[in-house]
Amino acid sequence: MSSDRAVSTVVDVTMALLLISASVLLVGLHLSESDDEFNDDRADRTAELLGESTLSVRYSLADTAPIDDRAGEYHRTEYGSATGLLADAAVANARIDGTRIRPAGDEFETAVDASVESALVGSSGDFYAVAEWEPYDNASINGTATAGERPPPTADVSSVTLTASSGLPAVDSAEIERAYLDGSTDWNEYLGDRTDRVETPQNKSFEAAGMVVGSAIVDGYFPPADTQRTLESQGVSHELAVFRYERMVAPLEYEFTGTTNPDHHGPLKRNEADAVEANAQVLRGLEDADAFGRDGLGHWIGADLQTALAPEIAAIEAEYDGQRRDEEIAALLADEISTADVTITIQTWTHD
Repeated sequence: MSSDRAVSTVVDVTMALLLISASVLLVGLHLSESDDEFNDDRADRTAELLGESTLSVRYSLADTAPIDDRAGEYHRTEYGSATGLLADAAVANARIDGTRIRPAGDEFETAVDASVESALVGSSGDFYAVAEWEPYDNASINGTATAGERPPPTADVSSVTLTASSGLPAVDSAEIERAYLDGSTDWNEYLGDRTDRVETPQNKSFEAAGMVVGSAIVDGYFPPADTQRTLESQGVSHELAVFRYERMVAPLEYEFTGTTNPDHHGPLKRNEADAVEANAQVLRGLEDADAFGRDGLGHWIGADLQTALAPEIAAIEAEYDGQRRDEEIAALLADEISTADVTITIQTWTHD
């Protein structure tokens, strides 16, 4: 049994052996036949071959709560191209302000690294690949995964950069612009007459845009249909799903205890399972929180956008004002934000 993406919430606990397909074994053989005339485009050739390869990656969940204190072997297996799995590992390694939000990210990255290196066995050159997921420049929510070893300073490096799917839903540029320009409408829909909790009209616009970005991220990590089935299940699958929700909100300003405490009926409890509501609580904070809507991922991203894009925003504000200023900032956000892509840089060089 396998999942389509590394961020899937469906837990595949299996004892399957690590498999590397015959097509992957051919990668190393093909690379070993490269002549000096291909040195200049070696990175392009490596990227093409890694994109065409098929890997099966098995990694351990043994150190992941709530499994870490249990006897037995718990593993998960992922399938895909080498570049696709590198992209998955970057998303699985995501952090908010430096705090990891997914368990087993390190183990998965290590397994991908080993499989990619095995796929390139027999190559006449070395390689280093870096996969980076960042929804906007300088974002404090981001993830990175690597494979291979960094090139030595004196190496004659060939480099190529490509994009791969993150497995997260794409953010519609038009929706970002609409959210920023019509932020008051978005907030009124769920704050009602409590809009005084939003500090300024501009913050309200950024937080409305942050809600759009956050919604894509949360639904990517917790796909509602799959997550609903997992929350309704019994055993380790359910426990891991709850733990992942708790890890997701840990870097924010509240805990998910209101829904996981046995004395409460919340969307993470099996008999009250509601993945859509659980995702909404991650995004918007708990309804009974002291500052409703101020402690969820949407608010956090809204603030981070202002920090990450501060120089660009300042330049717009220096040149424009009023409606034109708002339109320019909305266009900036629409242009900068992308949740669906992972950037992969591949470097290769010849052995000394």
